[in-house]
Amino acid sequence: MTISVRYEPVKDLEFMTEVLGVNRSKMLRELIDEGRKMKSIELYKQGKVSLGLGAKIAKLTLSEYIDILKEYNVPINIDVDDAKKALQSARTVF
Repeated sequence: MTISVRYEPVKDLEFMTEVLGVNRSKMLRELIDEGRKMKSIELYKQGKVSLGLGAKIAKLTLSEYIDILKEYNVPINIDVDDAKKALQSARTVF
């Protein structure tokens, strides 16, 4: 699928492509992916999404998402019941 976006400050795009050394499409994909991660972290910090949904929004595995939360010093909000359910699910899968 192709999506067209009108972005007026073309000089910003040109600058970013030069700095990153990539073409415009790749640069925009990278920025969108990073934006997804940052938005999911913001939503998680606000308590609007769970760990699983945050990971899904960020397009990361749960383990990768937890690592990113640690990287940004975001406390993980998980209670004992959630931990037990996750452990039980993990045992079923493995």
